[in-house]
Amino acid sequence: MQTDNEKYNETVQPNTAFLNELKEKLPEFFAENGSFDIDKFKNQLDNNNINELSEGYQLDFIGKDYARRQAGEMPTTVIVPDEKQNKGEGKDSNNLFFTGDNLEVLRHLQNNYQNKIDVIYIDPPYNTGSDGFVYPDSFEYSDEKLKDMFGLDDEQVERLKSIQGKSSHSAWLTFMYPRLVLAKRLLSSKGIIFISIDHNEQANLTILCDELFGEINNVANLVWTNKEGGGSSDSSLFRIKTKAF
Repeated sequence: MQTDNEKYNETVQPNTAFLNELKEKLPEFFAENGSFDIDKFKNQLDNNNINELSEGYQLDFIGKDYARRQAGEMPTTVIVPDEKQNKGEGKDSNNLFFTGDNLEVLRHLQNNYQNKIDVIYIDPPYNTGSDGFVYPDSFEYSDEKLKDMFGLDDEQVERLKSIQGKSSHSAWLTFMYPRLVLAKRLLSSKGIIFISIDHNEQANLTILCDELFGEINNVANLVWTNKEGGGSSDSSLFRIKTKAF
């Protein structure tokens, strides 16, 4: 028997998370049947603030639509309290500690902590080729279902499935995208997120965060100078290089 969340997840589209966020913030642009009134939205925009350039760029990668869909799914697991910890060392703690898949945990946190977190720090896989990262999520849908959900042809389905078990840039970005979307929803209006990364994915992470958080919200890159002078290592040395989110 399917749970309500499992039934909901079957209807999720790549833009479901975006539309839900838009509906929450701009409900006046949605009709009674839930459809977005694009014409009404356009009429409310100031012409001077519309970018009418025909050329531009965006981050694209194999698995992006699948990652967008994951960001809109509901949790399908149940949180089970650790009674031994809660009655033992953690009985006087004001903290919460979750053990499990971080994407699923982030989905659970949306219920009680959306727009309430001031500081988030994450230390994702660096995708160095030696850190053991491979794209972990299996594609639980049939090829025909994938074609129907994302409008793919046979070749595109094979490309999507090719990232499973891989540590390519596309695999890493597909892994990161839904997790950052859900983390963003947890942040308060004054919240900030710190992300540790090295040069292997730093450039891709910057573009991804520009897309999800907005380029205007990029604050700084805090660079750790791990070698200074004659090759000595000193973790107390930092440099502010450019603009972290």
